[in-house]
Amino acid sequence: MSVQTPPPTAVGGGRKRRRGVVTPYDFRRPTTLAREHTRALEVAFETFARQWSTLLLTRLRQPSTVTLVSVDALSYDEYVRSLPGHGALVTFTPESGSEPGLLQMSSVTALDCLDLMLGGSGGTLPEEAERELTEIERRLLDDLLVRTLADLAYAFAAIIPLDPQLGVIEANPQFLQLAAANDVVVVAALTIAIGEDAAPEPLTVMLPLGPLVGRLSDAGNDRARTAEQLRGLAVAGERLSRTVPELPVQVAARFTPMPTHPPAVLALRVGDVVRLAHPTTRPLDVVTNGVVLGSAVAGTAGSRLACLVVTTSDSAASDAGHHAAGDPLTVPAGTPATSPATRSLR
Repeated sequence: MSVQTPPPTAVGGGRKRRRGVVTPYDFRRPTTLAREHTRALEVAFETFARQWSTLLLTRLRQPSTVTLVSVDALSYDEYVRSLPGHGALVTFTPESGSEPGLLQMSSVTALDCLDLMLGGSGGTLPEEAERELTEIERRLLDDLLVRTLADLAYAFAAIIPLDPQLGVIEANPQFLQLAAANDVVVVAALTIAIGEDAAPEPLTVMLPLGPLVGRLSDAGNDRARTAEQLRGLAVAGERLSRTVPELPVQVAARFTPMPTHPPAVLALRVGDVVRLAHPTTRPLDVVTNGVVLGSAVAGTAGSRLACLVVTTSDSAASDAGHHAAGDPLTVPAGTPATSPATRSLR
């Protein structure tokens, strides 16, 4: 006796299950870019591709097409190992103080640009490009590269303000030490075709990930908030800036502090004389929250103790100094001129 099992039927009225695209996942390199961050970078690099295509058309007088292929987050070592052994590697600093970036193109693309800039027809053969650029060729490329970096800054203006500065042009990627081997970088893979029938050549742009992630997170938080939430934040900021100057602060006039030992403090008795290290000719320090605002001389104002401000510090005058030299600083009656913390003993 045999039992036949009927074939499984599709769930939901016989509809076929939609098949997704399976992509390999490398557990040694977990995803470091959120989906919305990747999309923002793709938009920026697509803008750069369009701007650069227009620049090449005007400078080389040939139809030029730059196309974005992908944007990934890779380790620097993985990125360098993926580069060909020879090419035109243009280093640059995206912004002041940041880690360097890299614009990598093939030697064929670089020499075609030079040939077209000088009135030639392009079409450099691969075997002719297996050499380093001469000093004159590098100087000729500098102007085009500076304008290219300006297009990159324009494309990223909505994400992070860039001020890229051109660096050097290398030929071998193994000689570049732009980051640590395990540092994560953003790599945009593009293709460039100069001429109507030219075959696309690969090209990459590498940027440090750290500054981009912070700016992308800030921009994402702003986009996630509703208009009502943004208005509430603006009102709260305005209210905070209006009320903080009206908050009361504690101001004290103190003698010059001096160190002492616990036994001397514990041995104090009524009638003991505490000799302070403050010279009689030196004014008192006007202090708030441990910050010295200026100096003042002790005196009285009616039935209350007071201090006459004689000097103010530059920082106090700009930040909190409504008291100028010559203004009286009144201390309420019964308040000692110095706090216990400032009564130092020898």
